[in-house]
Amino acid sequence: MVQMSVIGFSSNHCIFALKGETNKYMNTPRRYNPVLVALHWFTVMLMLGAGFLSEDEGGSSPINIHMMLGGLLLVILVARLIVRFTTQRPAWATTGNALLNKLGRLVHVGLYGMAFFILGLGGLIAYKRNLFAVVLGTGFANDEGWTLTRIHHLGWILALLLIFAHVGTALYHQFILKDNLFERMWFGK
Repeated sequence: MVQMSVIGFSSNHCIFALKGETNKYMNTPRRYNPVLVALHWFTVMLMLGAGFLSEDEGGSSPINIHMMLGGLLLVILVARLIVRFTTQRPAWATTGNALLNKLGRLVHVGLYGMAFFILGLGGLIAYKRNLFAVVLGTGFANDEGWTLTRIHHLGWILALLLIFAHVGTALYHQFILKDNLFERMWFGK
C-alpha cells in the first residue's frame, strides 16, 4: 500500500509526496475537470428525466421523449468516460474506513454499469417492439419484449437505489465528515 503525505497546496491543486520517496511528487487537482462536472450534472438530469418519463403499464407516457433522453444519455455517458480517463481528477475521497471506501467505489462502478445495462436493454426493447418506427412515425408498436421491459424497469429501480446511496454518501462527506466534497463536483477555481 502506498502512503501519501500532503506537502503543499495551491489554489487548484494539492501536492502529495509518496511516503519514503522525497523526489517523486504527484500534482493532484482538488476539483474535477469542468467538462466532467458539466457531463456529471447532464447525466443526472438525463437519467432522472428518462427514468421518470418512462412508459408506465398503461402506456400513457411519451415514449419518444423517453427514448430521445435515453439516446442522449448514452452519448453523454460515453463522452463522460472518455473525459474521465483522459483528464486529471482528484484522488478518491476517503471516509477513513476501508470498507466504506470500497463500497463507495462499488457504487460508482455500479452506477456506470447499471446505466449502460438499462440503456442497452432500452435499445433492445425498442428494436423488438418496433419503437424506432413508432418514434419516426413510420410504424406501430408490437407486443414483443415485455419481459425485457420488466427487467429494464427493475434496472431503473436498482439505479435509483445506487443514486440514493451516492447522494447519501455525498451528504455524509459534506455534512458529517465536513470535507467539502461538494466543491469537487462543481465549477470554480
